[in-house]
Amino acid sequence: MITLKDTGLFHEVEPFEIQKMMKCSGAVTKEYKTGDYIFREEDMPQFLYLILEGEVSIVKDFATGRQDILYVAGTGEVFGEDFFCPEQKPYWFNAVANEKSIILLFPWKFFFGFCSNACEHHQQLIRNMLEIMAVRSFDMTKKAHILSSTTLREKISVWLLESMKDGVVDTGMNREQMAAYLGVTRPSLSRELMKMQKEGIIEIDKGKIVICDEERLYSPVE
Repeated sequence: MITLKDTGLFHEVEPFEIQKMMKCSGAVTKEYKTGDYIFREEDMPQFLYLILEGEVSIVKDFATGRQDILYVAGTGEVFGEDFFCPEQKPYWFNAVANEKSIILLFPWKFFFGFCSNACEHHQQLIRNMLEIMAVRSFDMTKKAHILSSTTLREKISVWLLESMKDGVVDTGMNREQMAAYLGVTRPSLSRELMKMQKEGIIEIDKGKIVICDEERLYSPVE
């Protein structure tokens, strides 16, 4: 399990200062089983959630039964920051544990009030939170760019190009999660990935996708 000091939320905050904030804020740690809901759509936000161990999917369910994965958060990451505002509005999505997870529930109200000494560690916490929100906003903008593609091959190609590092994409998702992230059906995604592998564009190796022909991703052809 990761320590609070090693998370982005508490970057450059000393351990003794973290302990003071835990006591002052009333933060608590909870354990969730695979498939448990951390919160549901229409619940009222109360906490910022920090994953100490495990993985959580942020998902939007549709009346048709289709599910869209907005993003997946892992150990050391936060979620629920989308509703970081003093004017309360209900959640627009669900948060579901993908595996056994230990999560710190950090009350939102702590972010909106400084102590009488205007503690530096409290200010650092706010700076860290703003940086986390900026990164998440950028990631969601990239996803919108991916989903704007007109064909499945284009969606996959843009996603791979945006995600690869040194010619490899470590998806961090199973096939069902990948399909939900891209807004397509699992069978369609699997067929297209197999076609791309057969054409020598990619090579699929368990949870990783190796880019074999990057140039063809820039001009995808069905």
